[in-house]
Amino acid sequence: MREGRFFWVRGPVMTRQEMQEYYDKGYTKDQVAEIKLGLEEGLDIEPYDDKGFFSLQMREIRLGLMKEIPVNIYARKDFDWFQMEQIRLGLEEGLNVRLYAYPRVPFDIMRQLRLALADGINLSKYVSLPAGTLRELRKAIKAGVDLAPYIEDRYDNEQLEQIRISLENGINIKPYISNELRGSSIEQIRLGLEQGLNVRQYTGLHYEWRQMREIRRGMEHQVNIELYSNPFFDWQQMREIRLGLEDGLDVSSYANLMYPATDMSVKRAYLAAGIVDTSFGVFGENKAISYNNFEIKITPDQMTAYFQLTGKRVGITRSVIRNALEERGIVRGIDEEVINKILTDQVGNQPQIIAQGCKSEPGPDGYYEFFFKTEINRQPKVLEDGSLDYKDIEWFEQVKKGQKLALYHPAEAGSVGFNIFGAEFPQVKGKELGILTGKGFYIEPDQRTYVSNVDGIVELNGSKMEVSNLLTLGDITAYMGDTRFDGNVHIAGSVSNGCTVIAKEDIIVDGFVESARLEAGGNVILRKGVNAQGKGLISAGGNIEGSFFENANIRAGGNIKTSYCLKCDVESEGEIEVSGRHGSLIGGSTYARVRIKVNEVGNDTGVRTYVKVGVSNEVIRKQIIISNEIKKVDKELASLDTAYKDLAALYPPEARGDMDMFQKIDTVRNAKKEIKGKLMAELAAVEKMIEEAKEAQIEMKGAVYEGVVAEINGKKWAASERSVNVILADDDSGIKIMKG
Repeated sequence: MREGRFFWVRGPVMTRQEMQEYYDKGYTKDQVAEIKLGLEEGLDIEPYDDKGFFSLQMREIRLGLMKEIPVNIYARKDFDWFQMEQIRLGLEEGLNVRLYAYPRVPFDIMRQLRLALADGINLSKYVSLPAGTLRELRKAIKAGVDLAPYIEDRYDNEQLEQIRISLENGINIKPYISNELRGSSIEQIRLGLEQGLNVRQYTGLHYEWRQMREIRRGMEHQVNIELYSNPFFDWQQMREIRLGLEDGLDVSSYANLMYPATDMSVKRAYLAAGIVDTSFGVFGENKAISYNNFEIKITPDQMTAYFQLTGKRVGITRSVIRNALEERGIVRGIDEEVINKILTDQVGNQPQIIAQGCKSEPGPDGYYEFFFKTEINRQPKVLEDGSLDYKDIEWFEQVKKGQKLALYHPAEAGSVGFNIFGAEFPQVKGKELGILTGKGFYIEPDQRTYVSNVDGIVELNGSKMEVSNLLTLGDITAYMGDTRFDGNVHIAGSVSNGCTVIAKEDIIVDGFVESARLEAGGNVILRKGVNAQGKGLISAGGNIEGSFFENANIRAGGNIKTSYCLKCDVESEGEIEVSGRHGSLIGGSTYARVRIKVNEVGNDTGVRTYVKVGVSNEVIRKQIIISNEIKKVDKELASLDTAYKDLAALYPPEARGDMDMFQKIDTVRNAKKEIKGKLMAELAAVEKMIEEAKEAQIEMKGAVYEGVVAEINGKKWAASERSVNVILADDDSGIKIMKG
């Protein structure tokens, strides 16, 4: 033991006297707390029992001792506690930390090297690169894209992030960018390329990123961007012109560099409301002009003129009325029928609308003409007994590469409006629709025609159109090996024992499925059914539907539908429906997070049939894990806050601004707060799921036999005798039993 250091061997609890001795030696309260915790945990605190360590450094050494890792690698004063943390985490993960455990390596670079090693990537030769660049390089290597040429060209981390995302999405962004563009500008180029836009119209260095955004948004909404793509417009001016164009307005009255954006906004609002310039001299004044025995009054909007008798009708002729109207400047919208009624004494002294203007009416809106079925009925045929027939279901529409998918018809200008003085209003175009987004197609140079660039399946969902690859196969047999496809798989035949089919999108099988493995990122549709003999797996990120399931393992991220289920292990994150008068769920285990709807459950032999709804054990585990992570982050934030306050008390603001340690603490505090925010959002989602599970039900419309065991949110019910039409729900006192 070195002179001046204390090591207590008398027991795990420090007395007040022993704590005071540490204070007398100059240890802070937080340092003593770390020593006390180490002793209570039965650790040999010698590696950090030194007041030269900050309390947070002590904490990292203590945590390492608890994990029984070789803390001597980092229990040094020339490592700050952020570096210590990265070395400790690397040791706990079994990584070769000696590739980065050097005091000269900043902690944020250590972190990227550690995360890379955890992914099996050694980036130690790039230790001289900034941390942000290392992060993007790590992500790029993991995704299988080559970012090295751009790093060599000295793109910064914000630029590299957008380039990496482009490369991961298969977009060739290189011809459109340079390292003189900010990352936010490259992002606008990437977004445009993803939407099939001609980004060369805004890729120049003379545009800043917000101007690029306004031009891109205009292209998305198919308006005439030439009216505002002048780089001398600032982005707010561009926005006002774009919004006017999207509303079908004639923006020529304000699309001028002389108007600031605030004035443009007012003029746009006037145009949208149909208000025009009222500077027409005396003709526009809102006061009645009296003649010998009548008067003419004009409304402030100059759209309506009223005629009213003020005396006897004697002397009023057509020419007198015409001359009066002409004197007022009223030349359009004159109602000759009203003049006739005045001359034949049919109106009395009531005011009459003698002239009426007409507002400009918007023209037809833009629309898409599609050359494929945009709506497909994917519902199976319901037979007389209520069961489902998937034989003739129409699940998709196939298209060929080069096939025209859609044609956009632009909005048209409407009728010209006018006021009673003859001033014409600008034409108003109908509204343009936004471009179609998605994948698997390209837009021809006319920016109107959409063409498929792959053979596949086309789907339309709102303004998103996708053409997914389609692989069509016959019978799948074991000798063919595994089938993996980045798209949809249509199996026109059957799937034999031992086969594996993995698809990124949907899997549709026309024939029977035996003990095979089918995994789909989307849905799985079995037109007939499956008898898997208790082997294999059918898994889908979406829904699973089939005529029958026997001895199968079924996992769905969405809903499950079938007409018959025998001795299966079934799990759904949505609902499970076993339909039809003879729809039976017999044997096995069936779990749905939301609801199970079935006709018969079990059989008269008393076969054990387990049905469960509500919160799964996995959700509960996730809630516990997230809650523990939040507690851990809270402790870390508390320690960082203490260190922050200690430094703030020791050094004035002007000194702290140049302190590397102070800046690190501030950076990590903000990062931890961000992490906590994400964890809180995840926890809220899980807790919402748990709350919704209280509404989970099991609906058994037909017979329920002895041997059936039901569970709702951990509460169990067992059928002791045959019963009919039972609905089970959660209740504070247990499971509530209702009759349907």
